[in-house]
Amino acid sequence: MIQDKIENPLLRQIFLFLMVGGVCYVVSIVLLLLFVEFWYMEVNLANLIASLITIFVCYLLNAKFVFKGGRHSKGKEVLAFFSFSLMGLLLNVILMYLMTTYLPISYVISKTLIVAVIAVFNFLVRKKLVFLK
Repeated sequence: MIQDKIENPLLRQIFLFLMVGGVCYVVSIVLLLLFVEFWYMEVNLANLIASLITIFVCYLLNAKFVFKGGRHSKGKEVLAFFSFSLMGLLLNVILMYLMTTYLPISYVISKTLIVAVIAVFNFLVRKKLVFLK
């Protein structure tokens, strides 16, 4: 696999985080499109629900492939992950509302831009405060 050829541990971890993030992005966008285009949900409600589901998927994938546990007990790790994820979710919801209400761009483009910004926050917080490595 490609990640096995990356010798620098931090670069390997960033690579894996980006791969997991890509999967989570696809999950989030597919859910958002499903909720808006097929179930006719309002965009901001659809974004909230899609983001909540995606947070659970992200925890499972990050804990399995990207980060090592051990900084905290499993219960504290899960609590910390979801607490910080809720901060990112709040930012996500606020930015999505502002972008879809006041900017003439598609909700999918808005979501993509938001995910890119929040990904940096998520990596730093998860690496420094939630997981051991």
